[in-house]
Amino acid sequence: MSGEMRAAVYHGPREIAVETVPVPDVGPADLLIRVRECGICGSDVHSYKAGMYIRPGQIMGHEFMGVAEAVGENVEGIEVGDRVTGFSLGVCGECYWCSRGQYVLCPELFENSTGYGRPGAFAEYVLIENAAVGATVHRVPDELDDESAATVEPVSVGVGAVDAAEIGPGDTVVVLGAGMIGNACMQASKAAGAEEVAIVDISPVRLEAARKTGADVVFDARDGDALEWVKDMWGVGRYHFHEGGMADAVIEAAGVPQTIQQTFEMVRSGGAIVFVGLPEEPALLDVTKIVHKQPRILGSLGGDLGRGLELLASGRIRTRDLISHKFTLEAAPEAFEAQLRAEEAIKVMVQA
Repeated sequence: MSGEMRAAVYHGPREIAVETVPVPDVGPADLLIRVRECGICGSDVHSYKAGMYIRPGQIMGHEFMGVAEAVGENVEGIEVGDRVTGFSLGVCGECYWCSRGQYVLCPELFENSTGYGRPGAFAEYVLIENAAVGATVHRVPDELDDESAATVEPVSVGVGAVDAAEIGPGDTVVVLGAGMIGNACMQASKAAGAEEVAIVDISPVRLEAARKTGADVVFDARDGDALEWVKDMWGVGRYHFHEGGMADAVIEAAGVPQTIQQTFEMVRSGGAIVFVGLPEEPALLDVTKIVHKQPRILGSLGGDLGRGLELLASGRIRTRDLISHKFTLEAAPEAFEAQLRAEEAIKVMVQA
């Protein structure tokens, strides 16, 4: 397929222009998707604001769904017209981590990923290179609407964070940050059987959405000390020379230095801390808390799109009500500005 398409092109901090660019060439192992919906990710916001992760000329966008438009001759299991989502991934295959099967740690991963090194889905078309059903491309279940399907990537991140923390029946969980990924972490914790999940934010809009989608308790951090609130709920956890909270797991999804510091106070000794937020500034850490409390500290990147689709299709995770704003592709610059307004926006969706 040849021709031109419209795409939102990044040129520098807070500078995106909708331009005409070539439609990607489709190789024998590739899949061209006509984009219907693409959400603005938190990492896209960091790129837009500060130029993190990308270079000028990049087409961002990796939270999307669409319809198969052109299928390479070597691609099996997908036909033109199928509703699909996916993510181009490419690794070097030669580094220390690739040799051990730890592909997510390959230093070349993002150079070969949709919306980072490869053109993304804030465009009329997006290409999935080396398309493989069940790996880099997934069919969207018939019972799942387009908008919900476009949120599967952040849902998979939430599921991955819960898996990393090994959250299960009976656990108490604090999620710091009630944006799309924080909400996904909350709902995934509930789906994993957590006894009680609390979520903390400073946006009434996001907290109300969290309450409606299954949070057991929510806390507006503008109204008081979130640590004291956690201690009041689940008890005081004494540890060497100090005391903190008794949460079995804390998931940090805000990417803010203050909340990063709070994770070490809220978690019980021997509990789990998982970081999924991406801070723009470093946080000061009191390492003595790590020494004395001995939590499991993990970073979580990405997840399983297939499992995310299953949870969305079954209704165990619900995201449609988290889509707070919708814009056309031509209004992509306005869409990014709207996503910056965290006090009123949860997930901003761009419709191609």
